[in-house]
Amino acid sequence: MVAERITVGVYALDHVLLPRAAAGRGWALRLAELDPALAPGAVAVGVVLEVMVEDLALAEPALLGGVVHAAGLRVAIERVLGRAGLFLIRVGTKPIGVTISGTWEAALSPLAGPAPLAGLAAYVAGTLIDTPDGLRPVEALLAGDVVTTLANGSRPLLWVGRRRVTVLDLLAEPGLRPVEFAPGVVANIRPLLVSPQQRMLIDDWRAEVYFGEDRVLVAAQALIDDLATRVVLPLDGVEYVILLCDRHEVLLAEGALSESFHPGEIGLSGLTQGERAEVEALIPEAELLRRRAAFPIVRTAEARALRL
Repeated sequence: MVAERITVGVYALDHVLLPRAAAGRGWALRLAELDPALAPGAVAVGVVLEVMVEDLALAEPALLGGVVHAAGLRVAIERVLGRAGLFLIRVGTKPIGVTISGTWEAALSPLAGPAPLAGLAAYVAGTLIDTPDGLRPVEALLAGDVVTTLANGSRPLLWVGRRRVTVLDLLAEPGLRPVEFAPGVVANIRPLLVSPQQRMLIDDWRAEVYFGEDRVLVAAQALIDDLATRVVLPLDGVEYVILLCDRHEVLLAEGALSESFHPGEIGLSGLTQGERAEVEALIPEAELLRRRAAFPIVRTAEARALRL
């Protein structure tokens, strides 16, 4: 991932009020279990971060709680368990403040279901999917709509899932950041953005030479070269869209060959409990786990080792 800078509004911990009875417990637990409030007149400080592949660092010195933190120090952003949009900021291992997604009140509201999951396989909203009626934005597709497949003609979508991921989620969980393929890298006509776990169909000499197959499916994250294929950080967050057909298919996304959702053990692990319930209402989970892949799936570690 190309290093980027982003400014995050941070409230110093001495501006966060908690019940005295909570003294002695760690900040992460206190923020999760109690009712934190902002001190009167508390103002968020703009902290400039440098974002790398899986690391964050202070891009500029930051003054918080009367202490100046030097540029270059490592920063960690972690979600506060059970809170919809509250994140704890650490410099090194020391907690120094909190940042929020939206308003303070909304950030403290209970999280509806688990946090976004890094195992998610999906397309980024805005991706054009080939259908018998022409190209359509993935976010406009609904269950029952028909899409074009590589091997089985036009097939209906059984289920469509949508997941909004904020920029703070992306900072806290690097494994959620989308992978961008420059035009032409995977036969795509425009830049193609997918989740790291979304698999692409490799149907050239590499499939035969490395794996003895005519075609194989490989997760996008295994194809990252930090040049034409790289991790990006959308500063407005990202909306992921999951497309499930009645069987595993290869679709055309921006002209590139990429899979529909494959709900095996790995695929299901990327769904929230609510999403899994929706899918299981259509197809029992035991049947989903037995579903065969459209083409052989190559493990990410194996593909990376071969520098595919």
